[in-house]
Amino acid sequence: MTPKRPDDDERDEDPSDEDVERFSAPRTGRCQDCGHEVFEGADICPKCHAFLWESPSAQPSSKRKTWRAVFILLTIVLIVTLSGLLALLLRSKLAP
Repeated sequence: MTPKRPDDDERDEDPSDEDVERFSAPRTGRCQDCGHEVFEGADICPKCHAFLWESPSAQPSSKRKTWRAVFILLTIVLIVTLSGLLALLLRSKLAP
């Protein structure tokens, strides 16, 4: 004797209370670079745009940060050099 299959009206198609609780709150984590809260399946942080991959070797953000630091340092050196040259030129023009 096989069990009788319930009619469509008799089936319970609604999710259980456990399912509703488990799937209603999104799972989140933190960005490794800026600490911003991100969804679990995200590939890129919405705040700092860093890649959120598991392996640190796959993240290009450290190389990008190095180049950014070099660029900022070179910009500061250039500004200081140009301001020094400008001061020398002004001093030579003002001196009798």
